[in-house]
Amino acid sequence: MRLVRIFPLPHLQLLRITIPRSNVNSYKKLLLIQNKISHYSTETIDTNFTNSKDIDSINSSVKEFSKSSQLLEYKNYYQNLQQTLRDMPEDVCNQSSALVTLHSRLNLPKEFSTSLLSRCLTCRSSNIPSILPSTDTKLNETYYSKQQRDNYGLNIFGKNLLTFETVKYLLQKYPRLPTPVLNVAINAYISDEVLASIVKSWGVETENLSIMERFLRNEPVNVTLGKLRYFNNLKKVSDGIESISKLNFSETAAYALVIRSIIATLWTFDPKLSTKFINGHILHGRKLDITRLFEFEQPTRELARLCEREKLERPVSRLLAESGRLSRSPVFIVGVFSGEEKIGEGFGASLKEAKAKAASDALMKWYCYQPTNDPSQSVVIDPGTIIV
Repeated sequence: MRLVRIFPLPHLQLLRITIPRSNVNSYKKLLLIQNKISHYSTETIDTNFTNSKDIDSINSSVKEFSKSSQLLEYKNYYQNLQQTLRDMPEDVCNQSSALVTLHSRLNLPKEFSTSLLSRCLTCRSSNIPSILPSTDTKLNETYYSKQQRDNYGLNIFGKNLLTFETVKYLLQKYPRLPTPVLNVAINAYISDEVLASIVKSWGVETENLSIMERFLRNEPVNVTLGKLRYFNNLKKVSDGIESISKLNFSETAAYALVIRSIIATLWTFDPKLSTKFINGHILHGRKLDITRLFEFEQPTRELARLCEREKLERPVSRLLAESGRLSRSPVFIVGVFSGEEKIGEGFGASLKEAKAKAASDALMKWYCYQPTNDPSQSVVIDPGTIIV
């Protein structure tokens, strides 16, 4: 047993308290009570003594002081986190293994600092308020601040750059694509879902822990700087009940913001860097079967209008071969000709079906035309969509 003798002010009586040796933490915290209770001075002696009646009151004081001390530590951690996310100092960002690894994996230039990369991972909705929240769970509201360094402006600029480069790539490769098919092809390359899958393949993780959970884990602030930070208010989970709000921001959209922000930042150093990044990670790394995006409602009529606009001879369908006309599974092969040139071919279980497929094949060859790389060839400019 360890006896703690507390000498109060002269008008108070002597108080003797016995604390078990097993409760070492309580004993250490008791020594700190003198900072909390100024009118007591303490000194300790080693002796055996009986239990005191006031041990419970002192233990409660120890617990209260421990809570206040932890609250102060949490407050300091919260303010330090807020200040670091606001300033994003380069020395702290360089300590983040996730940022350094991502920077090396993407082969970013030296001018692209880790603090800029951390900014690309910071969504505007991740801003935390200056006042501590009343609960220790994830924040239930979105706070905006002009002092916050986020990727909002970079995302807007990067989205325009990405759209421009994608349209340029598709029209150079397929100059005759109709507008509806072009829009679908653009979405197939740069939709939020596609961009999110690319960013996830880089190993970027989201910050799903609340500030309180990070504090209890004693997690360094530089770990937070290397993760995608956004407040996912898409689903507010409480006791198994999920409520959906109109002011939602999904994880997929947050991932898409990252790659657009990186593209915009690269452009500020050199426009060629952003073009190279887009071609390497988005356009050239994906294969898109453009023929699967077409769906003709009236192929024969559309082909006739196309030949009329291009001043070609009127298309004529001719039966090339057939098999089992009177059987249960007949096959007809039909070719469509413009003058003496066969421009399309198709087969089907009926003459009508084969004729429609032949017209669709002719239209597909026209729209999916790819010019050669010969410099002497003039640029192909399509007159526009055919109106049926």
